[in-house]
Amino acid sequence: MSKRIISVVLCVVMLFSLSIAAFAADVNYKEIKGQYSYCPSLGFLDIAGNQMYDFEYSDAYFTHTGYEYDHALAKVSMVLTQASFASASHNADWSDGNENFNALMQQCGFGNMDCNEDAVTHPGLETIGIYSASKQIMDNGGAYTLIVLSFRGHNYGGEWYGNFDVGTSGDHPGFAKCAQAGLDFLKQYIAKQNISGRIKVWTTGFSRAAAAANMFAGALDKGYNLGNVTLSPHDIYAYTFETPKGVYDTDGYCRSQLFGNIHNIMNPNDFVPWVSFAAWDQDRYGIDYYTPSYQNDADYSARKPAMTAEVKKMGWMNLGPISLDTIDMFHYWLDPLNQLGLQKKTQIEYYEELTAALLDVFAPSRQYFVENYQADIQEFSATLLGVDVSRLLNAVGIFATKFLNIQNLAQLIDSLTITGAVANGSLVDVTVDLLMESLQEAKCANYDGDQVRAMLGNLVPKMLVLLVRHPVTTLNLLANALQIINAHFSEITHAWLRSSEPEYFAKQGKAITYQSEYKDVFTPDWYSDEVEYVTLGNIMNGTGDGMFNPNRDLTRAEFATVLYRLEGSPTTNLYDPFNDVEKGSWYQQAVAWAYQSGVVKGYSATEFGPYDNITREQMVTMLQRYASRHYPTSMSTSLNGFPDAGYVSDWAAAGMQWAVAVGVINGTGDGTLAPQGWATRAQIARVMQQFCEIKAGITA
Repeated sequence: MSKRIISVVLCVVMLFSLSIAAFAADVNYKEIKGQYSYCPSLGFLDIAGNQMYDFEYSDAYFTHTGYEYDHALAKVSMVLTQASFASASHNADWSDGNENFNALMQQCGFGNMDCNEDAVTHPGLETIGIYSASKQIMDNGGAYTLIVLSFRGHNYGGEWYGNFDVGTSGDHPGFAKCAQAGLDFLKQYIAKQNISGRIKVWTTGFSRAAAAANMFAGALDKGYNLGNVTLSPHDIYAYTFETPKGVYDTDGYCRSQLFGNIHNIMNPNDFVPWVSFAAWDQDRYGIDYYTPSYQNDADYSARKPAMTAEVKKMGWMNLGPISLDTIDMFHYWLDPLNQLGLQKKTQIEYYEELTAALLDVFAPSRQYFVENYQADIQEFSATLLGVDVSRLLNAVGIFATKFLNIQNLAQLIDSLTITGAVANGSLVDVTVDLLMESLQEAKCANYDGDQVRAMLGNLVPKMLVLLVRHPVTTLNLLANALQIINAHFSEITHAWLRSSEPEYFAKQGKAITYQSEYKDVFTPDWYSDEVEYVTLGNIMNGTGDGMFNPNRDLTRAEFATVLYRLEGSPTTNLYDPFNDVEKGSWYQQAVAWAYQSGVVKGYSATEFGPYDNITREQMVTMLQRYASRHYPTSMSTSLNGFPDAGYVSDWAAAGMQWAVAVGVINGTGDGTLAPQGWATRAQIARVMQQFCEIKAGITA
C-alpha cells in the first residue's frame, strides 16, 4: 500500500504540483472467522440437512470502491448467498427459513436483521425471499451505514414458476419483479430503521436470486430513490453467482462503465447463465467472471485437485451416478444411442448448439414462446416444484436413462417426419408414460397425476419435434443431463473461489476496457481513470457537448459543487448571504449548502467570487472544513520547511498545516507550497479520487 501511495504522490507532483498521500491508518478492521450453516444443493432432499463450513469477514472489504474486484469479498458474498438459501431444516410453515442468514449476520457483527414476508412463509408462484441487516462502519474517516440486501436463491419451491415468466418485450418480468421487490424492501428497511446519511449496499444472489440482485444493483446505479440517504455507485458492492440474463439491452448499455460495480461469477459449464436468450436481446448488468474449466484453462488439470478438496470439505453429495471427478467430463456423441463417435466439441460449444435448437423449436420469438408454451411450462413447474421439489431432479436422471434405453428409439426417429412426431400418439404416449414412471420411481408425491399427464400431453409433442429436427443435440442433452444439472451446484463455484488465487478472477475484470463517455478524455491520458471515477460517483460531471475539459481551471463555485455532490447533494433551504451568487443558478444549491455547513465563508460577508479560479490554499481550506464534518481535523504540522510558507494567508494557515500533516499537500516540484497556484479539472479529479479512496482513519 505504501509503495502505491508513494508512486501516486510522485506522479501528482510531477504532473501538477498538487498531491494526496495516505492518512494515518488508525482504524483496525477486525477479521472475523467462524462457521456458517447453509442448505446444500441437495438440501431439499429428505436425507440432506444443513451443512456447516468456515468463512472469513472484515469491514475492510468495504473501504474501497465497488468498481474494484475484491476476491475476499467475492468469497464471503458466496457465503452470504448460501446462508440466504432457505434453511434445509425449516419448519413446515417456513417461519424459520431465514435462520441461517440471521446466524451469519450476527457473527459478522450486523444487527437489525429483517426479511420480507415471503422469506418466512410458504413460497408462492412469483414470490422471493429477501433478507437485510445493517451495521456502522468507518470509511473516509467518517461513518457509513453498511446495509446487506440478499435474495433467496435456493430451496424456494414453486417460485420456479416466475423463472418462465419471460414476457413479450423489455426486461424479463419474472426477474424484474424480484428486483423491484428488493428495491421496495430496501427503501422500507431504511425508513423502518431510521437510517439517514451515507450508506453502502452489499447485495448478492445465486441463480434466480442472482438475476434479481443484478437488476436490483443496476437500478441503484441508475439512481433509484431510497429516501433520506446518500448512496454513491462507488459504495455499491454487488456479487452475483450463476446469473441468468434478464435485462433488455440492444446496444450494450448494461455493460457500460456505470455498472462495473456488479460482478457476476459463473461456472462456464452451467447452462443457467445462458438464459434468457441473447437472441431476445437479453443480457445482464456488469462484468462477467468465469471459474476454471477444462475447455478454457490450460492449467485446469493442475487447478482441479485443490478445487476437489474444497468441495469434499463442504459435504458434497452426488446427484445420481455422477461423481465429483466426472462432473466436468461432458461427452458429445455423434451417435448417443451407442455412445460411439466421440467428437471434440466443448460444453460451451454444445450450449450454443442447444440454444439454437431450443430457439428453433420452442422460441423463435418471445411472443411465440409466451403464446404457445409459457403457461404449460409454468403450470408444470408449479405443480411439481411447488408441491414436491425433493426428488424431481432425480426423476430427470431416471427419465434420461429410460429414454435412451428404448431399443427401437433409433428406428422410430428414422421413420418419423416432423409432423409425424406431433401426430404419432403412440410415441407421445410412450414418452409421457416414461416421464410418469420416472416421477414415481423417484418417489415424487402429492401431485395430481392426471393434471401432470395432461400438461405433458401438450408439451411432449413439441419435445419430439425437437428430437426429430435436432436428434444429436437432444440425445446429447439426455446423455449429459446429470452433468449439466450438477454444474449449477453452488458448491462448485464456491470451491473454485476458495481454491483459486485472487488474480485469476481480478485479471478478468481488468481485461474489460471501457470507452470514456467524453470526447476529450482517452484511455492513455494520465487522468482517464480519475475522470471516470468522479463521473461514476457523480462527484464531477462534464461541461456539456460530451466534453470534460480536463485542462480547464476549476472555479470556486465548481469546487463547492464537487464537495456538495460528495456529500450526496443534500437538500437545503437555499439561503446564503452572497450578493454575487446568482439565484436559481446551477451552483446556488451547492454554495448555500456549503455556507450553511461551514465549508465556505466567502471573501466577505456578502461576496463569494463563484467564477474565480480556486487557489491551492482555498481548496485545502474548504477540504479541511468538509473533512471536519466527518472526523477530527486537529492534526497540524509546521510549514517552516517550505521556502514560501510566509505567503500562506493567515486565514488558510490552519487548513494548510492540516493538509501538510495528513499529506493532502506535499509541495510542488521545486519544494514550495505555491498557496496561490491554481488546479485544472483533471487535477481536481485526481485529488477527489485519492481523497475518497485513501482511508483517513483519523477518528476520535
